[in-house]
Amino acid sequence: MPLVIFMRHGQAENNVNRMLVGRHLESHLTEYGRQQAADAAKHLKGVQVDKVLVSPVIRAVETAEIVCDEIGAEYEIDERLYEIELGKLVGMNFEEVVTKYGNLFLKFYDEHDPVLDSFGVEPFSKVRMRVTSLLEEAADKHSDRNVLCVTHLDPIKAAISTILELKPEALYRWHIRNAALTVLKQQDKIYSLSAVNVMSMHRYPNE
Repeated sequence: MPLVIFMRHGQAENNVNRMLVGRHLESHLTEYGRQQAADAAKHLKGVQVDKVLVSPVIRAVETAEIVCDEIGAEYEIDERLYEIELGKLVGMNFEEVVTKYGNLFLKFYDEHDPVLDSFGVEPFSKVRMRVTSLLEEAADKHSDRNVLCVTHLDPIKAAISTILELKPEALYRWHIRNAALTVLKQQDKIYSLSAVNVMSMHRYPNE
C-alpha cells in the first residue's frame, strides 16, 4: 500500500525566537535543524521515495535539499504545501500575540470563529482544502508510489484532520515536531494514519 509521508521542516531561526514569519519573511534552518533533517533522511532510506513535493518557503526548501541529497531524489515545489498566510501577525512574537489578543492560535482551528478574519489569517478550512486536493491527487496519479511532502505544522495537522475528527482543542494541543515524519497509508483511495512524530529516539525525552 502506497504511503504519503509528511515531514515538517527542520528547526528554523523563527522556531528558536518564537517569531511568526509566515510565508514571506525568510527564516533559515539552524545548524540543529539541518542535523534534524539529515537524521530524518536516514529513516527515509528504509522506504522507496518516488516523489518529493515541497513548500516554496525557504526553511522547507532547505530541508528538502538535505533529504534529497541523502536519499538520491529530486524535489518539486507545490504551493498546496505552503505555510499558512498569517496576515497582520507576521513579525510578531508568539507570546506577544497571546498577551495582546488572547489565544488566537486555538481559535484558528475553530472554523466557526471568524475572529482571525480581521488579521488576514488564512482559515484552517482553506489549509485543509489544499491539503485534501494534494492527497486526492496522490491517490489518483500516484496510487503505486510513495510520496514525501516537506511542509509546515498546520498543513500536517490538516492532513491528520482529514482522517481523524479532532476538536479544535485537540488540534491545538497536537504538536508536530521539526523534521518529524507523519505517515499516511492509502488503500483504494482511502487514507489511514500509520504514524505521527517519527524521529530519532534521542529526541523524544527533550522534545
